[in-house]
Amino acid sequence: MKVLKPFNLLLVSLCLIAISSIVFYSPIMLYDLITGLETPDFSIAWPKIRFFIEPFYSFSFYVLTLNRNFYLPAIISWVLWVIILVLIYCLVKKKSLKQILNNIFYSLMLLATIFSFTILIPIAGPRLEKPKDYIAIDIHSHTISSHDNIAPARISLKAHIWQGFDAFFNTEHNQTQGFTMFPKDTLYKDVYPGIQIQTKNRVSVLLLASKEFDGQSYENLTLEKIIKKAHKNKILVIMPHWWKWHKQTFAELRDLGIDGFEIYNCGYRNFDENERKSMINFSKENNLLMFGVTDWHGWGYMSDVWTVFKGNVSENIQEQLTKKPQTKVVLYRQKQSCSILRFIFEPFAAFYYYIKNASLKYVISFIIWVTVVFIIFRSRFFKYMKKYLPLVIAIVYVLAIVYFYIIVKDVSNTNEIIMKSIIPILVGFCVLWVILWRIKSVYIRYE
Repeated sequence: MKVLKPFNLLLVSLCLIAISSIVFYSPIMLYDLITGLETPDFSIAWPKIRFFIEPFYSFSFYVLTLNRNFYLPAIISWVLWVIILVLIYCLVKKKSLKQILNNIFYSLMLLATIFSFTILIPIAGPRLEKPKDYIAIDIHSHTISSHDNIAPARISLKAHIWQGFDAFFNTEHNQTQGFTMFPKDTLYKDVYPGIQIQTKNRVSVLLLASKEFDGQSYENLTLEKIIKKAHKNKILVIMPHWWKWHKQTFAELRDLGIDGFEIYNCGYRNFDENERKSMINFSKENNLLMFGVTDWHGWGYMSDVWTVFKGNVSENIQEQLTKKPQTKVVLYRQKQSCSILRFIFEPFAAFYYYIKNASLKYVISFIIWVTVVFIIFRSRFFKYMKKYLPLVIAIVYVLAIVYFYIIVKDVSNTNEIIMKSIIPILVGFCVLWVILWRIKSVYIRYE
């Protein structure tokens, strides 16, 4: 009877997953953010690896495409629900207080580790499939040469290729040395020079060039002088995530000579819809370029936006942009609730959005993984897995620490986040997992 009850619970869970995938299924349709119309000529191709690691893959995509202002309430909700579920399990199993605290600590460490793996493990994101006469570009991305990026140039190149971009601009913060880190055969073919330069009043703009230039010569200038100097050198000036600052009006920026706007940014997705519509209409009326960008900083390898336009991929991309082609901002995204109720039940909301969009083969993979985890959980092997898994994870963190230490050495003069934040955090995780390993070793020994 003890075996039958958990088995029945598994069957009920699998049936609910299967039924939910039928009842709620409503796949995301790609659409152009500028016009609001669907783009049937464009489609999404998922990497083959997704089927084999579906639960982790779908969780990664969920984490990496959340609005930035959703993270705090979402994380709080996940933590509270993990604690609640662990408490229910421990009470049913009549665990002691010491065992309850141990299980809560273990579970929260697993949750934190899974979150960290989603942003560190290089798993290919969805790829845009498009008509042959279209070019997919990303005008805003960084490498480890920027102060707050965690991935080198070769990884940036690989990530953009994975996602279906034909070309992208390397726009480091206030310097251009990152462009020289890319393989020579990719320069002016896959990657173009640029910079995200800060103005005197602490507003950043993107400069997009057709050839290498001295980015430092634009430092400590007003926006007006930056635009004039850039245009003199045939460099485009784009306003990134305007909604982050609200410093100038659209008309003021137009009068200063701005060439276009970001209307969607993967790093700052929380742009008020009414303001976005105003920006789009203003750009249309004034023949200004519009872009959706990744603003990639090495945190994960998944994007949900691509800027495309009709052109020739073998010709200089920046020179084609100077002719102000009509762009499409192709988005793979659906509107999500930001209500308090959604965040109270965030794990369930995440599952709802997943089951609503996932195709049948990925739901099948999800069901298989649920079954496998159930079997492992019910087996004798689970006791020893709990004992040695912390050690394995600690070793993975050690390898990550070594990796980050090696890649940051060449850019230690510009990169800050790896030595000041990433490595100390990884060391902390490593120490905690070693402690947990020792606790589990003692627990198993006397169990």
